[in-house]
Amino acid sequence: MMRRFEGKVVFLTGAATGIGEATAKRFAAEGAALYLVDVAEEELGQTKEACRQLEAEVVSRLCDVSSELDVSKSIGEAVSCFGRIDIVANIAGIQLWHHTTEHPIEDFERTLAVNLTGTFLVCRDSIPFLLESKGSIVNVSSTTALAGIPYSVAYAASKAGVLALTKSLAVEYGKRGLQVNCVNPGGIKTAMSRMPPVDDIDMDLLLRQNPLSPFVEPEAVAGLIAYLTSAEGRHVNGEYVRIDGAALA
Repeated sequence: MMRRFEGKVVFLTGAATGIGEATAKRFAAEGAALYLVDVAEEELGQTKEACRQLEAEVVSRLCDVSSELDVSKSIGEAVSCFGRIDIVANIAGIQLWHHTTEHPIEDFERTLAVNLTGTFLVCRDSIPFLLESKGSIVNVSSTTALAGIPYSVAYAASKAGVLALTKSLAVEYGKRGLQVNCVNPGGIKTAMSRMPPVDDIDMDLLLRQNPLSPFVEPEAVAGLIAYLTSAEGRHVNGEYVRIDGAALA
């Protein structure tokens, strides 16, 4: 495998499982140093060890991205450890399922806090360092930001917010050398692709965004994130890229 990220430092959220785990391993395999955060301690430790087995320098920390203090401490520690940040991958996210008329406000607010506010906080606190390194951010949005999904309105709203945030940051900081993109996955084999625990669902509505091809492993998204943050992808800025097996084509 190419080692496109030798000498680069990656700050990555949601590293414990799924797309975050796969992306951490991809960057490790390509020579990056990694600062990994998540709230799942055991799984985060497993990702850290897997990256070390790939001969990467890795530091990890428990961090709830919805906490301003946690994010500030994590970014500060990453810079203290490595002296710089070149790439930020905002992958942490949650998805909760409810009929909208029965949706608890606590679950709505928690979803936005993790998926949207958390992405904002990591971007805000890392941008000063990314401007120094002429770095790159990739945020993980979703196909639900582009087409309606039933029973998960908070998730869809949060991911649409991530898309708008991405474009706004690219416009604000593009002249200063910062690259900001997002990926919009659908049909990926992660915990979020399981059948929702909701009664009386309309399967036709639920499956309307299914890919035309089989679901793929999260490594496919990791490869796209790696491309966007590599030298080859440098001119892609302020863009969203669907990776959904033609579901929304």
